[in-house]
Amino acid sequence: MSGYPKFMSNRPDIALRLILMDILNDVLKTLRLSSKVFLHAKFCEQWVIDIEPLNLQVSFHVIAHGDCWLHTQDTSTPTELHAGDLVICLRNTPHYVTNSEELPPDDLPRNNPTTKETPGESTSLICGQCEFLQYYWNPILEAMPTIMVIPTVDSAGSNLASVINLMIAEVESDGEGSSAIIDRLSDILFIEAIRKYIQMQNNNQGYIAALQDSRLSKALTSFHKQPENTWTVQTLSEEAGMSRSAFADKFKQMVDMSPMEYVTGWRMQHAYDAMTSDSKSVMQIAEDSGYQSEAAFRKAFKKQFGIGPGMVRRVAKEQLVPAH
Repeated sequence: MSGYPKFMSNRPDIALRLILMDILNDVLKTLRLSSKVFLHAKFCEQWVIDIEPLNLQVSFHVIAHGDCWLHTQDTSTPTELHAGDLVICLRNTPHYVTNSEELPPDDLPRNNPTTKETPGESTSLICGQCEFLQYYWNPILEAMPTIMVIPTVDSAGSNLASVINLMIAEVESDGEGSSAIIDRLSDILFIEAIRKYIQMQNNNQGYIAALQDSRLSKALTSFHKQPENTWTVQTLSEEAGMSRSAFADKFKQMVDMSPMEYVTGWRMQHAYDAMTSDSKSVMQIAEDSGYQSEAAFRKAFKKQFGIGPGMVRRVAKEQLVPAH
């Protein structure tokens, strides 16, 4: 536990939370998140939002005012939504947000907000998207459900609730620079939603559970701090304070991959990021990724991504050149 203040030594709950934050920061940094709001509108009478054709990596809906229903393919029972609720959809999972508990008829126009003041009940929504400019493998995202609903009652008093309220106020104010502010708030909204999801988890399986495990988290945080070290199952198990076999079995059981598969996957993710954003040589990036041989690094890189590091760098440079 060296590296943390001494007063933490008798508070394992706080120390474990700091470890979790370290790993979460490292994982989130690799996403290179870019978010924006593409719709803020009022809906009246019969209406439905269907954004599946847009093919978004991640979409979100903030219920600014009113009530509505979420329909998904995973369940026949719709979810009732209220003002302040947040819905996040990963992997472009098909879903509808609509005024009715019943599925919307096929002939009901999609994404058709009202353009005039009308009497009666209405619902205001803020809809946006999140893109990952650098994402090939991210264990936290893969551990999250395809549809996540965070009711306002669950986020009350949290940073997430503050971000939602600020976003609603900023969208409705439509002041100078609001668009840029709202897009940045969208980034924070997504990150806070991930943090909230982790806090709400009570599972004893999966990557997030491994981060919250007092022993596995020690090995994970040691690796994330120094991925370039010569890590083996033995050295990782020593960090965890476990026998080699017990550590390997528990890691595989909880994370659904071997410790070295995780090590390789994360090293390659960082290497890909460096190839597209850093001027270091391939050999320097290989060493930063724990490889002493450039040939071995190139082989592992191509196995992971199906393309060599040199090609990745060339494509990244071409994308920076403005079209004529």
